[in-house]
Order: sequence, then C-alpha cells, then structure tokens
Amino acid sequence: MIHVSLVGIPECGASLIGAFELVTSVGTAWNQIIERSEPEPLFHAQIVSEQAGAIRCADSWTVQPHATLAQVAHTDVIFVPSLWLGADETFAGRYAELKQWVVDRHRDGAMICAACTGTLLLADAGLLDGETVTTHWAYVDSLRRHYPKVRIQPEKVLVVSGDDGRIVTSGSHATWYDLLLYVISRLVGKEAALQTAKFFLLQWHTDGQLPYMAFRENLQHGDAAIRQAQEWLNNHYSHPNAVEALEKQSGLASRTFKRRFKQATGLTPVAYVQQVRVDRAKTLLESSDLPVDQISWRVGYEDIAFFRRLFKRMTNLRPAEYRKKFRLPVPGPAYGTKQ
Repeated sequence: MIHVSLVGIPECGASLIGAFELVTSVGTAWNQIIERSEPEPLFHAQIVSEQAGAIRCADSWTVQPHATLAQVAHTDVIFVPSLWLGADETFAGRYAELKQWVVDRHRDGAMICAACTGTLLLADAGLLDGETVTTHWAYVDSLRRHYPKVRIQPEKVLVVSGDDGRIVTSGSHATWYDLLLYVISRLVGKEAALQTAKFFLLQWHTDGQLPYMAFRENLQHGDAAIRQAQEWLNNHYSHPNAVEALEKQSGLASRTFKRRFKQATGLTPVAYVQQVRVDRAKTLLESSDLPVDQISWRVGYEDIAFFRRLFKRMTNLRPAEYRKKFRLPVPGPAYGTKQ
C-alpha cells in the first residue's frame, strides 16, 4: 500500500481534509458504492505535523494529526496543501524541522507534491532551486522575488519536475485535486484516477490558469508621474491613442516615460494598456449581454479580429468561451443538464 503524508500546519486550508478524503477513497468508495464489491484501499494516508496534538488551521477549525514527523521515517508521497499566506509572506524562519524532514524524505526517494501556495514552503526549504514549478497566480511575484533560483510557469495548472519527476506542483487552490488525480494515475493507474474523478464529479483544469488571472496594478512604486498616468488610464482606457496620451499625461520625454513606466509597473506602456483593456473586457463578458464586437469597441479596439486574437493570447480562451465559463448560471429546470 502506498503511504501518503499530508503536511499539517496552522496555515493549512481546507484542501488538507479534502486531500485526505480523496486519497483514502481510492479503491474503497467506487468499489463499495458503485460496484458493490469489497473495498481494496490503495493508499494509506496520514496527516503529519512537527508536534503531537490538535492543530488549529486557518484560525477557524482544528485537525488531529495521525503522527509526528519523527514517527514517519519513510513515506512514498508528501502532500503540502494550499496555505493561507499574506501577499508577500514566506516561511523564512519557520518550520525548520518540517522543511528538513521534507528534504530528507525527498532524498530517500519520496515524491514531493505542493498545491497552490504550498510551493512557497518547498521553495524555502531549498528544494526548488533550479526546478520549474507553478503556484497560485496571485503569489507568482512573491515567489519570484524571494526565491529567484526557482523557475516559474504561472500559466500552468500542473508542473512535474525534479529527478524522476518527483516534484509536482499545482496552481490556484482548487487545483489540488488535479495534482492528486495525477498522482493516483501515475502510481496506481488511470482507471483508478478516472473512477475517483467520476465519483467526486471532478473536472481537470485543462485551460490552465490564464483565464482566472486578474490584472493587479502596481501603484506602490513611488513614481508619482507614472502613478498619475496609470490613474488617468483607468478612466480613459478606450482612448484611441492611449499610449501617446499616457506619455502626454506624464509630462516626460518619450524615452524617459517608457523607461520609468517599465521600471515602475514591470510592463511596457503598450502591454499595460492591453492588460487594462482585456481586464475591462472580461468584466463586461461576465456581467453583460453585450455582443463581443461592442465590447471590443468599448475597451478601445475598432479592429474586432485583433481584439479576439489578443484576448485569446492573454486568457487562453476566445471571448465567447470566456463568457460561457465565467457567467454565473441561473438555477432552473434545466440547471446542470446540457440542452
């Protein structure tokens, strides 16, 4: 039986319990309820922690670990769930025993998995230096800033790296089950993974993280002229010559403006305008019934074909696909069925 250690610390989100339930169901739930056969559990899962005793997670609920780290000298898989962190928070100076234990178990041959912000714990342990990973899209800048040796693919939902593919990371919170379905498929077979997905009604996030990413404007850079230009753009993003107008608003020479804008925001003026416009278009697609061509005009693009290509490049979805994915459904007689 495959042994899975689920890391329990106070920063854990609910995926800790969800992961435990999912893993322990493999070989049992489908057998007992669908096939009416004898259960054959394929995984032995334990929540492990540095110390014995209940853990208060996310300052709202408690969990009782099954074992301490000292009691687990061998494991096949370590799973770090999504963790609640501040926007620029890291694990520096915390959980030294846990980080060393993870490194030691990886050296012994264990597969190390981290969902969402759990990636930052592995990064602080030094386990991800030189490796390619993903994480929650909102924490990419923090991961890149604090751990520059880590290569990040923020658009990916799942990234497998390390020796023999023994480091597996996933994106935003709900992708923890993409990660575990991958682990199940890899270790005990595709059939078990498909049965688990069907039983829990799970769908793979095949579109990646791009459709979910929100544009986060950096206004805390300390450059007053650039901030003024950004604030102007928020109200005039549909201006037909937005970049030229931004330069004019700044009062700076063109080359100086472009250099300072990139330094302050991390984007060229053209890329920044595109981000703002696509972000506004996403809001209109989510909240209105306006045709796509009218949305294109409203955000500043007269060339509808160009807008569609830009939107697809930046979200991995066509505008109509994005609207279908993110418009909240209205429950009714046909809710949940395909007409």
